[in-house]
Amino acid sequence: MLESSASVHAAPAPAAWGTAALPVNESQRLAANATALLRCVLEHVDYGLALISIASRRLRLANAPALLAMSADSGHSSGLMVAAGEVCTFHPQDERALDRSLTLARTGVRDLLTLGPAGRRTTVAVVPLCGPEDDGHALLIFARRRLCDASALALFARSHDLTAAESNVLAAVCEGLRPHEVASQHGVQVSTVRSQLLSIRQKTRCGSIRELVQTVSLLPPMARHLN
Repeated sequence: MLESSASVHAAPAPAAWGTAALPVNESQRLAANATALLRCVLEHVDYGLALISIASRRLRLANAPALLAMSADSGHSSGLMVAAGEVCTFHPQDERALDRSLTLARTGVRDLLTLGPAGRRTTVAVVPLCGPEDDGHALLIFARRRLCDASALALFARSHDLTAAESNVLAAVCEGLRPHEVASQHGVQVSTVRSQLLSIRQKTRCGSIRELVQTVSLLPPMARHLN
């Protein structure tokens, strides 16, 4: 499933988690299985996640949202990019901030890395991970791209028996649109949208639109279904 996709980048797994006492071939097989499972797990999360070596900045593992956030196709929206297999900043003036975060990670301290020019700032969490290598590893967690991903929202709508029209209204409201804006977007009367919102609140047992949006915002960050 993932082997044929360009969405995942992976290097050999950090040496054997709990496999040191096993024969070499068996240890390698278990490590390969663990890496494949980890890659699969990462692809089902709608947050960009990337594993890098702290000292070399070498990209070891990344899911599709992380690679997209660092790609030219997205305008390097995260403020980071990959060059020759290494993670660096898109804007040269941010290199010092990245160095600082990785220095903190080397000492086991988490950091929030803020990147980009004024008005287009974005944040990436840098989380130190234990590893057998001297330089260690850090997990980069990219900012969420939207309030709620489409997959989780679709499952939420299905589990509460929302109609297609109600699902569309819910998605619009969660994007921050007001009832009159939703009505204009869908070409219906405001009264129709308000009736649909009342039905949605009743089906989801939410006392207000604010509670409804908050409920949706706390849904698990599930990536789109993978075939």
